[in-house]
Formats: sequence, structure tokens, C-alpha cells
Amino acid sequence: MRTFSEDARRNKVALICYLITISIISVAYLLEVVKHNKTFGYFMICFFTMWIPGALTIMLYKANRDSELLRYLIMVGFAVAWAYMLFTATNNLVFTYALVLMIALTAYADMKFAVINTTLFNVINIGSVIFVALTKGLTNDDIVSAEIQILLLILCGIFNILTAKIGAALNDEKMKEIEEEKKETDELLERIMNVSGQITDGIENVTVRMHALDDAMGRACTAMEEVRTGSSESAESVQTQMIMTEEIQNRIDEVSHHASAIVDSVMETRDAVALGSENMNNLEKEVEASKVYSDKAASELHELEGYTEQMQTIVELINNVADQTSLLALNASIEAARAGEAGRGFAVVATEISNLANQTQGATDDIQTLISNINAKLEDVSKAINTFIENSEKQQDVAMQTVESLGTIQTDTSSIEHNAEGLTVAVNRLSDANKKIVESIQNISAIMEEVSAHSNETYESSEENTATVDEVMHIVEGLSQQANSLKQS
Repeated sequence: MRTFSEDARRNKVALICYLITISIISVAYLLEVVKHNKTFGYFMICFFTMWIPGALTIMLYKANRDSELLRYLIMVGFAVAWAYMLFTATNNLVFTYALVLMIALTAYADMKFAVINTTLFNVINIGSVIFVALTKGLTNDDIVSAEIQILLLILCGIFNILTAKIGAALNDEKMKEIEEEKKETDELLERIMNVSGQITDGIENVTVRMHALDDAMGRACTAMEEVRTGSSESAESVQTQMIMTEEIQNRIDEVSHHASAIVDSVMETRDAVALGSENMNNLEKEVEASKVYSDKAASELHELEGYTEQMQTIVELINNVADQTSLLALNASIEAARAGEAGRGFAVVATEISNLANQTQGATDDIQTLISNINAKLEDVSKAINTFIENSEKQQDVAMQTVESLGTIQTDTSSIEHNAEGLTVAVNRLSDANKKIVESIQNISAIMEEVSAHSNETYESSEENTATVDEVMHIVEGLSQQANSLKQS
């Protein structure tokens, strides 16, 4: 869009008014020619005296819209044509043409130009009145008209000067206001530029921090993914361990059942030995019966050996489970350390599991010792019974030896009973410890599920935070570009 300066707009208004005025005057004089009130030659002189300056003003305006010379060309060009018409007119109302142009020229609001304009037109006007008075003479009515003509043009000139003066004063005030506003605008722009610089610096700092936050969120997402994977693996391990622990409990129940059977068998053996002692006086008569009881004792000892072998297998299984429990506790402690604050409770449970695994290991060692004692005693009993069977045919000769052997059997049987009772106590302790392990594993499983759930929630939150960080970085980059653009502007 093309913009105009203030001088260009004033020149445009004055030129339009000037062209309209001479156009109307030209049309009016052409009508006078048509009505035969004026000659065509007179019309052409008036026409050229008006339009030659008019054409020059048009060319000057096109060449330089801000030209100060344009106003003087309009004034002088019109004054020449108006003076010719005024000095040659038959009607003194021709002087009113100048009033129209003087009003149009007030658009310049120039005191100096208004004085020149008023002086020029009034000099021409007074000169025309003097010229008419000297050449044609003036009647009383002409003198009144001449007085009105002179006074009206003088008043119009004075008003033109006053208007220009007021307009100039207003323009000066307006210019002062514009200067003050410009000064305030410059100060405001300077403050805006300072603030823009601060905003740019702040946005750059925010951008750096947002990039750092983005990297941290990426690392957090990676860590949470590892925690989530580790939690899932730990949960699977805990489930596997729980299954194995339940199997251990079943084995412990079997050991308890076999231990009860051992106690019962030992009690039966003790009763049989007691009965053999009572019947030693009737040994000769009861040889066959002793042999039966000896065979029964051998069978019971063989069964006891089988039980002890089964107990040995169970103890080995318990040792394996204890080792796996210790390994699980170690893995749980590692996962708790990786989980940080959220895994503190998990670490306590892992420590408790490790302690329980150690207790289990100690209990199995006790059981192993008891089983070894039982085996040793069973070997002694087995030897005694075998000796008793081998020498049954010599019962009468070695009766005293048999009594002594039965005493040894009785003593060993009491020891076996004692060891069997210890085995029962150890099995019960092992059962209690295993139950605690089951409870701990259940707690671990619940904690692992909770940790896994929190890990998933944290991972999802981290992904949402990463997306938010990306959006904020995009907004910050847009603000940074706008701030830089403002700063460059």
C-alpha cells in the first residue's frame, strides 16, 4: 500500500480544489460564449491563462508530490487568470472566485504562505477596483459594492491568516506530541528489546535445561524398562521358588511320616528286645521263637536302613532347595538395590529369606548328623542281630553273650529312639522354617507384583513426561525464534 506524507496530502487537496475551481470557471465562461455574452477569443484567453498553470501544477505534482513550489504555482497561476478576468469583467462578482481558492489554500496551515496569499489577492482586488474607478467611474451603488468587495476579501484574507496561524499552532503542538510519543515509543522499543534479549537468554537457558531433562527422562525410561524386566524375571523366579518350596514341604511331610514310622519301629524293637530278655531263661525252649524275633528285628533294621536312605535323599533335596533359596535371596537383594527406594522393603524380605535359608541349612546339617548317628547305630544293631542269628544254633553255649548282646541292643535301641525323636524335632523345625520361607516368598511375590505395577506406571509416566518435554521444547524453540526475530527487527 502506497503511503503519502503530510505535504503530499496537502498538495493533493489544494490541487484538486484548484482544478475543480478552474474547471467550473471554464464551463461557466463556455456557457457565456454559448449565450453570446462573451466572445470565443476572450474565452480562449481565460482558458489558457487558467489551464497552462494548471497543466504545470499537474506535472510538478507527478514529479514531486512533496514539492513546496506547488502551492506557489497554484496561487500565482490562479492569480494571473483571476486578475485578467477581474480587470476585464463587466460584473464585479468575479472577485468571489478568489474566495473559493483562498479557502482551499488554507489546507496548508502555513502562516507565511497565508500572508503572501492574502496580500497578493487583496492587492489585485484593490487594484481592480482602482482601475475600474479610473477608467469607468463609480456610482454610489458601485462604491458600496466596491467597499463590500474590498472588505470581504480583506476579511477572508484575515480569516485565512488566523486559520493558518491556528493550524500552524495546532501542527506545532501535534508535532511536539508526536515527538514525545516518538521518544516514548523509542524508550518502549528499547525496553522491549532489552526484555526480548532477556527472554532470548532465558529461553536459551530453558532450552539447555530441557535438553538435559530430555536426556534424563530417556535414561529414566531405560532404567525403568530394566527394572520392569528385572521385576518380571524376579516374579517368575519367585513363582518357581514357591513351587519348589511347596515340593519341599511335601518332602518334609514325608520325612515326618517316615520319622514317625522310625520311632514306632524303634519302640517295637525295644519291646522285642525286652521280650527277648525276659525269655532268655527259656532260651532253649524258645530258640525258634528267638530266631523269629531276630528275623523280624533284621527286617525292621533293613526297613530302617531304607528309611534312612530316603531321609538322606530328602536331606539332599532340602540342601539343594536351601542353596537355591540363598541364590534367590542374593538375586532379590541385587534387584532391590537396583530398584532403589522402592525396593527397601523388598531388601528386608530378601535378608529374611537368606536367614531362613541359613537356618534351613543348619537344620539339614543337624538332620544329616542324626541320620549318620542312626546309620551308625543301625549298623551296630545289624551286626548284633547278625551275630545273634549266626550263633542261634549255639544259643545255649553263648547264652550269656546273647544276654549281653540284647543289653547292647536295648541300649542302642534307646539311642536310636533318642535320635529318632531328635529327627522328629528337627523335621518339625524344618517344617516351621519352610512355612516361614513360604510366607516370605508370598510376601516377596506380592512386593514384586507391586514393584512391577509401579514400574509399569513409572515407565508410562516417564513416556508421558518425555512427550511433554518434547512439546515444551517445541514451544520453547518457537518462542526462541520469535524472540530472535523481534530482536533482529
